[in-house]
Amino acid sequence: MPEAALPAPVPGKLDAFLQGALARLERHRLVLAVASFALGAASFLLVQHREHLAQWIALLLVLNWVLIVSESTLGQWLSRFPWARFSPLVLRYGMQAVHQQTFFFCLPFLLSTTTWSSGQALFTSTAIAAALASMWDPLYYGLIARRPALHLALHGLAMYLTMLIVLPLLWQLDTTRSLAIASFTLGLLSLPSLASLIAPRRPRGWALLLGAAAALGLMSWLGRAWVPPATLWLGQAVISTEVDADTREPGASLATVREAVLRQNGVCAFTAIHAPLGLREQVFHRWLFRGQETLRVRLQIAGGRESGYRAWSCRHVFPADVAGPWTVQVVTDGGQLIGETRFRVEAGGDAPPSAAP
Repeated sequence: MPEAALPAPVPGKLDAFLQGALARLERHRLVLAVASFALGAASFLLVQHREHLAQWIALLLVLNWVLIVSESTLGQWLSRFPWARFSPLVLRYGMQAVHQQTFFFCLPFLLSTTTWSSGQALFTSTAIAAALASMWDPLYYGLIARRPALHLALHGLAMYLTMLIVLPLLWQLDTTRSLAIASFTLGLLSLPSLASLIAPRRPRGWALLLGAAAALGLMSWLGRAWVPPATLWLGQAVISTEVDADTREPGASLATVREAVLRQNGVCAFTAIHAPLGLREQVFHRWLFRGQETLRVRLQIAGGRESGYRAWSCRHVFPADVAGPWTVQVVTDGGQLIGETRFRVEAGGDAPPSAAP
């Protein structure tokens, strides 16, 4: 792995100090990934209990991201110092450290908000693979760092994840706006990296560069249904024939409902949605029968409650053909899936509904 090899020893106290610091970094770099994951897990827990502290952690992550977007400028600035020959190695380690911190900080949020039975599983699996790649030097230095396209993809994914988590935590932007800004920023900040691939020198080249950046941002927006809502997760989802509006508690949880009981009493979908303090979000309950949407109910939630914001929607009118599998999905205004719950309607008479195990 010649790219990560330490410079040959030279005389001088400063050189000796830098040699020792880089050697220690080389020995303990894997600890950074563990520390970053722990920081992300702690921040995720703080979202539930001490949101203002989580905001400071998110701000630190944004400051670390400056290292990525100012890579070339920082390299030129470092070149003015006597120890400039160390700057490529320092920047290389710094870039890898920021990638590790970003991915492992974001993973607890993704792991907790991903609906694994949906396309979100592919997105989160990609983030996990990127986190592991940032730790494995032969892959990171031997393959990714040597290929601008792969390095661009890793940069873009790290930035995209950062924006999805930081914007709701710091500025209480709702998930859909955060996703839109993240998509725009992905296209904007990809311009320097894309320029190294396209090298625009004529109007046609500049048009191709801007088109590629716009396409990248647009693709990330169009694929938003596959992206977990990183700061929203479903703490409770219950199907019941009743909800107490005073205590905001559902009745007995049901897995199956007899058709006669359904038509007589109706059925309610009760959900408790966790969100950061100060975040106000418009979400929807999508009632699906055999995969087809039959009703969409708008709900307004507010973040900060330890048990989650409790909201529900009830149905009393159903189509003639009602027996079969039903799903109630909780989605954001932008179509991101927060979670879902299922129940089955059984054709039959007056038998009482069966309780969920």
